[in-house]
Amino acid sequence: MTRKQESAKAEHNGPAEEELKPNQDVNGAQGAEAGGPSEVEELHKELAETKDRYVRLMADFENFKKRALKEQSELLKYQGERLVADLLEVLDNLELALSYSSADADKLKAGLEMTHKLFVEKLGRWEIKGEAGMGKAFDPQKHQAISRVASADAAPGTIVGELKRAYFYKDKLIRVGEVVVAVSPEQPSA
Repeated sequence: MTRKQESAKAEHNGPAEEELKPNQDVNGAQGAEAGGPSEVEELHKELAETKDRYVRLMADFENFKKRALKEQSELLKYQGERLVADLLEVLDNLELALSYSSADADKLKAGLEMTHKLFVEKLGRWEIKGEAGMGKAFDPQKHQAISRVASADAAPGTIVGELKRAYFYKDKLIRVGEVVVAVSPEQPSA
């Protein structure tokens, strides 16, 4: 290369870069005392600590998600456990009544009535309620007409017999009632 080319190159690249001295940053400032950690080293250390905390938090969060899914799964699997415990109490009373089946008919009837009352109370505790239809107007949303009967005593469309009650769980119909509906004496019965 000729002197002219070297001179042009030097002008184009600017002044020649100086070599950095140990513990000197790019701007030429001296770092910490000789042998002490520089600002860059401190930032690297802080970054490593932050990364470690992040990794631990992510692991804790993943463990939390797994634990929450397991608890939810168990909750769904055993959601009826308390209901079953209540129903077993009713079953115990029925078995007790059966063991006294040779007893006086009035005592047996009284025992069965108490068991029925207990069963209705337990269902009510779980917001399961029956709705009697006798004497009410037939509602196709809640009732299924099993048969029709001509009746001069009841208005047409009135429920005069009930084979099964309609049952609700909270506000949802879970079983339609099976009923007998009155029709006018002029209409044929089914």
